[in-house]
Amino acid sequence: MGFNNDVVNNVLKEFEIDKDSMLRIAGLFKETMEAGLKGEKTCLKMLPSYIGKPTGKEHGVFMTMDMGGTNLRCTKFRIKDGNFEKLAEIKEKLINKEKDFDLTKSNTDASQLFGYMAECMAGITEPGESMYLGNTFSFPCRQEGINEAYLIHWTKEITTSGVEGQNINKLLADALKAKNINIEPVAILNDTVGTLLVAMYSYQDADIGSIMGTGHNTCYLENNHPINGGKMIVNLESGNYNVGLPVTKYDEIIDKNSQMPGLQLLEKMVSGYYMGSIVKEVCKDLYNQKLLFANDDTDTNTFFNQNFNALMVENFILYPSQTTEHYNCTMVDAELIKSISEAVLKRTVRLVATSHLGILFHQENDGTRVKNKHIIAIDGTIYEKMPKAPKLMEEAFADALGQDAENIGIRLVKDGSGLGAAIAAAVATTQK
Repeated sequence: MGFNNDVVNNVLKEFEIDKDSMLRIAGLFKETMEAGLKGEKTCLKMLPSYIGKPTGKEHGVFMTMDMGGTNLRCTKFRIKDGNFEKLAEIKEKLINKEKDFDLTKSNTDASQLFGYMAECMAGITEPGESMYLGNTFSFPCRQEGINEAYLIHWTKEITTSGVEGQNINKLLADALKAKNINIEPVAILNDTVGTLLVAMYSYQDADIGSIMGTGHNTCYLENNHPINGGKMIVNLESGNYNVGLPVTKYDEIIDKNSQMPGLQLLEKMVSGYYMGSIVKEVCKDLYNQKLLFANDDTDTNTFFNQNFNALMVENFILYPSQTTEHYNCTMVDAELIKSISEAVLKRTVRLVATSHLGILFHQENDGTRVKNKHIIAIDGTIYEKMPKAPKLMEEAFADALGQDAENIGIRLVKDGSGLGAAIAAAVATTQK
């Protein structure tokens, strides 16, 4: 939607990413990946998962632990004959205001956090039962084996003390042992790797896994990894990518006010955790310039004195009439907020697609051509629930690649953080 104001239109244009920009950033992304694979220090950590393609013959009953943010989920799965059955599940939050605890802040420590995880698993473990565990831990880790990963640093505004630099599954194993729970951690991965593992069971050509939710990250199947000379899933920690990105003054504000300024730049531009904050900063800027909420009757206090989350952005796009009702603003204001939200969402999708293009260009090694079939598995609420996000992703690839975009399939793959961890545990135990 065009507005009769050059300032407004210029602000919206700041979030546009055209074909040339996509190809330029994708090329830089590819170069950064390849430097990281050679062992050079880059913003892409290129972490080996020590997991290749599953055989499809994995079987057994496995426990999984999933900590992707402030939520905790323990699930028991049975894998048999290529089929999956969820036997039991328990979900908890790491922040509970009613019980007055917050396990995500620096005044709590590793023993409290991992002890809480162990107690959750005990809730769905039968007396005398023993299981292997796959642990989905979706934070940047230095992976040194399928069951050995050391937290590099917290993200998503978590600061629990005594965890950074530690072997995560050892902390978990010690907590389980202390509580006499007969569960053995055998694999640790992040939700991105889990998403790709699940996709590999259904799609022969699946070779990229990506999360577009509260956080953002991507992994891919490297066909010739330096460690083993063969196939291995590599976790890019792509949320930390920062080369050649179209950073606006609004992104700079978000970064400056974040827990870790200068880190996770791409994640701050595309993830659900920060999406609402970007929209809010744009609205504040236009309001200060008297280009939004010029009507004195508008309830600006309610509008600005709340945390903007991704669900609010979704509602701004889908229900502008509700915006007018909630804040007593004009329909022109509501349509402007909708356009801002749509511009931020479209940039989100295009930037993620651009990072995928960088991976594809590396895999194909044929300039900007994509001649082979690829399936990109995506999980997360941004891709799944944001208005037209899948269509925006398809349009981005078509814009950048033309007819070659037909070789790229995009699939929503659910529960990589749960089922993927069970598959990883099954893969690990066949290697024991």
